[in-house]
Amino acid sequence: MSVSRTLSASVVGIVYLAGYMQWSVAWFIGPVVLFVLRDQWKKTSDSRRAIAKATALSSEKDVVLARLNDLPAWVFFPDIERAEWLNRIIKQVWPNVNHYVRAIVRDSIQPALRESLEKYKLHGFKFERIILGTVPFRIGGVKVYDKNVDRNEIIMDIDIFYAGDCDITFYLSGMKGGIRDFQLHGMLRVVMKPLITSMPLIGGLQVFFLNNPDIDFDLVGIADVLDMPGLSDILRRIVVETVSSMMVLPNKFPIKLSDEIEAVELKAPEPEGVLRVHVVEAKHLMKKDISVLGKGKSDPYAVITVGAQEFKTKVIDNSVDPKWDYWCEFQILESNGQQLYIHLWDKDDTGDDENLGRANNN
Repeated sequence: MSVSRTLSASVVGIVYLAGYMQWSVAWFIGPVVLFVLRDQWKKTSDSRRAIAKATALSSEKDVVLARLNDLPAWVFFPDIERAEWLNRIIKQVWPNVNHYVRAIVRDSIQPALRESLEKYKLHGFKFERIILGTVPFRIGGVKVYDKNVDRNEIIMDIDIFYAGDCDITFYLSGMKGGIRDFQLHGMLRVVMKPLITSMPLIGGLQVFFLNNPDIDFDLVGIADVLDMPGLSDILRRIVVETVSSMMVLPNKFPIKLSDEIEAVELKAPEPEGVLRVHVVEAKHLMKKDISVLGKGKSDPYAVITVGAQEFKTKVIDNSVDPKWDYWCEFQILESNGQQLYIHLWDKDDTGDDENLGRANNN
């Protein structure tokens, strides 16, 4: 009863103060709406992270009980084999992986992130601590190609999940922040080529993602201020773009295993072909911009993506039936496994463009 009276008195006091100071009710609505949106966004994000972490930590039986979208690849594709034996090996060697990954992050990822963040007037990005934790990534399935493959190479697709307990801290514009609950899911392709007659029998490796992996993380410390819809999306986009520039097709991460081959053989492979795309039009799109009179419109444009390659059409103002007649060409290095994505957006002057729909095709 006392708690209820205290709450009622607090509400009355706030209302009296607002009336006495002649404050507009709108001054309270904005912060309340922002708080509710942030709370709902955090709940959705936390739920998604919890399911991804269960995928990384649990056995396959537990994973089957999770959401359909988070099931491992072998559930859907009979030609993808389970790899629990490989997960046991990874778990045992995981403590020794941290030093190698730390070097890659500092030498390759840190400079790329710093350069991208400076475009948004965020200077001085630097990792302070990189600890991968005790939870390794899991392999949801492995597929080895035995058809339409050159005799001088071995092609293997690996379905990777990572939702570990990493501890990463960094400095940005003189402020200290951290990354927790980092998660990654994607199809990683490993090409072993060329095959040679001396040990180790494989000249080198090409490691890359066929399409952009799903990446999510939580910002903590001072950086928690930035963990809001909009600002957080910018940081996530920069991380995804950095990963794409390194190891999403047509970009590949080469690993040379023998001195018998030249590094250029791994870094600059010949493309298989060119994909030409013609975006003609769209019809009956959603009306995202509603005016005071109740009339709606959209300012649509399309983003076409294959791997790390991306093209964007022009914006058609005030239309739900836009006609673009737009052509673009993609360099195709791997015809098996790559997907074409088309994402429609409504252009917003505030920079927070709204989703109108998406489609993909193998």
